[in-house]
Amino acid sequence: QNDEERRRRRRRLLLVLALVLSLVCATPSDTQAQNDEDGDTTTDTTGGILVSQGTEDVISQTNGTLALNASSEGKGASEAKNGTKKYGSLSEAQTALRIKLLENYDRGAIPPYIPNEEEDLLDEGNVSEPVTIQVGINFHRVLDVDVVKSEIDLLTWMRFVWTDTRLAWNPEDYNGLDKMWFWVEDGAGLAETSEIWTPDIELWNQKESIKTSFSNSFAAVDPDGSIFWSRPGHLNPICKFQGLHDFPFDNLMCVIELGSWSYSGKFMRLEPFEEGYSIGGSETSGEAFSEFRLKNITAELRIYPPYPSDPLADWPVLLYTISFNRSWQPYIRGYLIAQILFNCIGFACFWMPVQSGERLGLAITAMLSAVAADLVVVSKLPSASELTWMQKFSMVSQIYAAFCVLEGVVVSYFYFQTSADLVPGYLRCFFCNARRLSSFKRRRYAQRQKSHGLDNSGSSVDTLNLDDSHGSGNSPAGTFRSAPSFRPRDADDFQHKSEIKHNRYWKKWAQAVDDFSRVLIPSSYVVIVAVFIAQVTV
Repeated sequence: QNDEERRRRRRRLLLVLALVLSLVCATPSDTQAQNDEDGDTTTDTTGGILVSQGTEDVISQTNGTLALNASSEGKGASEAKNGTKKYGSLSEAQTALRIKLLENYDRGAIPPYIPNEEEDLLDEGNVSEPVTIQVGINFHRVLDVDVVKSEIDLLTWMRFVWTDTRLAWNPEDYNGLDKMWFWVEDGAGLAETSEIWTPDIELWNQKESIKTSFSNSFAAVDPDGSIFWSRPGHLNPICKFQGLHDFPFDNLMCVIELGSWSYSGKFMRLEPFEEGYSIGGSETSGEAFSEFRLKNITAELRIYPPYPSDPLADWPVLLYTISFNRSWQPYIRGYLIAQILFNCIGFACFWMPVQSGERLGLAITAMLSAVAADLVVVSKLPSASELTWMQKFSMVSQIYAAFCVLEGVVVSYFYFQTSADLVPGYLRCFFCNARRLSSFKRRRYAQRQKSHGLDNSGSSVDTLNLDDSHGSGNSPAGTFRSAPSFRPRDADDFQHKSEIKHNRYWKKWAQAVDDFSRVLIPSSYVVIVAVFIAQVTV
């Protein structure tokens, strides 16, 4: 009896193990087919488990543990057969779809053209249709505008949209998965870790390539194969600025060009994505306490003609015209008002007494201050042949400042003048000596003609009377003492009555110059400043 009991337990254990293995390894169809061939099985419709008739007692004993598992396995197999669910999770579906899409995918090949149902598949023109790339830029903020180097730095989001039918799938086959993401490195599909093809759109007037100035990111793919690739980064073009002649009241304009560098229009076409651009889009966009702000942006499609070697290959590009508003208030406070004040200080010299030595010192200081302010402005502008509004105003301001200095010198010269005329003493000395030498030579020549060979001792001694009609004092006219205005003296330090008379005459000239400067110079300066301001306000 003991041996019989052991054999019975052993048989039950083997049957249980066989049943478990059959439920795990066999499909419902295989199990059903096997049972149909044997003809000695029954089906438990409530649990979906196939049970052998000879082992009903075993199943009844293990009903609490095996029947539930068998029921769930049978239900999952039934759902898989109906096509509603094939993967246990979304991650498994993404993994399977990624493997399927990237299998035999060539990252270096341009996406194929898939014609519409109405088009003839045998038409070679349809097969060679170019891929369309939609380009859009979101301008986040202006980082820097350097007019000296003719370059700008913009924080933007670059967006490319195109269709690659090699990446299309049916969402029903992958648990309803309707979005996939593929990695793109270094802005190129042929990079080491990139997974899909990407267009080689480049900034034609670039300082730095957008492949290196923009971040690496994923490209989002829809089930129909449409791809949306967006990246944040810096847009660094070299600009041919327009509108700089009104500096600092200018509205700068810069044109940037985006286009394929390798593919001509035969293989790739460009279109603006929506309007081609957008501004802002987040709380951190825009400028605050910045010199430049975005004013306006326009996008235009331009097609350059083909090369003579390939007459069918034109070159489409997108032209973005960007306008900037400059904050002119700092230039008004720091430079324009300063220039006007320095000129007014220079004009104040016209009312200072000539005897005051600070008159010329003040005029020179005002001129140097105007030059220093102009140097600061010049450092913010390129060294070009064209003149800006501020440079023209600075030139006029320096001219007036220099006039103040020269006017002070002229007035001082007239005020202390004591000679009868304005001929310098060194010129008078030169001309007197020249006349005396000429007269001496004429007399000597005449004596030689008379004596026909007189000795030189008699003719070498000749006393000349010097003309003192142009001088003052007892000194001869042939010396520098003949110019009394050059003698060191203080104010009203006269030696003769003639000097007092002459000085009174020249003081009238000094007063006339001052009167002229006090009336015409400030008034003309006001008119010129008004004209300059009208140029930028009208």
